[in-house]
Amino acid sequence: MNLPLASNVKQKRPSFKNSYLWNSLLARWYHRMGRTDEAISNWVGLLNRDAPNSGFKVAQYLIEAEAYQEARDYLELQESNQAEELAEINYLLARCYIGQALIPQAKRKIEQAIQAKPQNSLYWDLLADCHLELGDWREAIKALDNSLKAAPKHSETNYRLGIIYAFHEKHLEALRCFQGCCQLKPRNSLYWEMKAEMHLILEQLTDACSSFEKSLRYGGTPDLAARLAYCYIQNNQIKKGIKYYKLTLKYEPDHYDSLSNLAAVYQNQDRSQDALFLLERAKNIYPKDPILLNNYAFTLVHQGRTRKAAEYYREALELTPNHPLIIYNLAVCLSRKGNWQESIELVNILLEINPNHTAAWALLGNIYDQTDQLDTAIDCFNKALKLA
Repeated sequence: MNLPLASNVKQKRPSFKNSYLWNSLLARWYHRMGRTDEAISNWVGLLNRDAPNSGFKVAQYLIEAEAYQEARDYLELQESNQAEELAEINYLLARCYIGQALIPQAKRKIEQAIQAKPQNSLYWDLLADCHLELGDWREAIKALDNSLKAAPKHSETNYRLGIIYAFHEKHLEALRCFQGCCQLKPRNSLYWEMKAEMHLILEQLTDACSSFEKSLRYGGTPDLAARLAYCYIQNNQIKKGIKYYKLTLKYEPDHYDSLSNLAAVYQNQDRSQDALFLLERAKNIYPKDPILLNNYAFTLVHQGRTRKAAEYYREALELTPNHPLIIYNLAVCLSRKGNWQESIELVNILLEINPNHTAAWALLGNIYDQTDQLDTAIDCFNKALKLA
């Protein structure tokens, strides 16, 4: 019996480094390490291999790396070769076109993909992107509504809808969208924050406080604590407002808004020295803020330090020469010092800016009354009463 002869020639195994898997992993590693050009080169090399089942995935990697033309070249070749995958090809081509700022072409492609597979939410999302790029936000909303029908539990679509509505001042519609987000993902801090902001705009202060509290609980920041404090103050819950302003300043001592707003709260409680301490800290952060200088001067007036207050009012006016509030406050400050003439000049400037400024007419009447110009004072008081 003849036996087969043993061969002395060993068959060479293909090198792992030349394999499709190795080069795919290497390309992704390059991309993660920021070596984008090398990653793109590897992915393009993979597309030239005969691996049709993996080609679309590689094309997605190229799109994510913003190598739109390379992905597009491959996908356009596949349009005629893989009719069964035409919807996905059109979707990926649309992404390429958007990346290359070819929005009308992208819109046509994604509409073709939707016609083939209308239940794919990603396709509707991309169509919404096209409409937004073309400036048609109403059509974008229709596309996102269809996306929600295809994927009702996709919270991010609800969030996008809310942002679009909020941007176009459709606050009630935005609120409904953010409520949907909170129901789908009740521990997402951002969703509760946006819901709270809509409540605040709609003057639903109790609901705003509740939503800000939940946002703070699920991932709070000092800014959120400050927003919550602001809501409580607006809702006349002063103790809670002070508590959260103090919490903000505990973790962020230079939080400018909290320093300024808590100072205003203290001033309203006749705690002028506490207010002045906070305003001094705020002034060290932004020494050229005219509103801060106005508030600082206002607090000094309440301490009877009108000369120093007038200096800060003047400094604020140098920064914003025609600011009605600062002009009025300086006029009041000067009238308290008995500087009638300059106070009258300031009120007249204010009335040139706003002839219907009721408080300015009343102040002018008081000044003329103090200087025994009774007829002129009565005329000013009458004008203030007519405007009131």
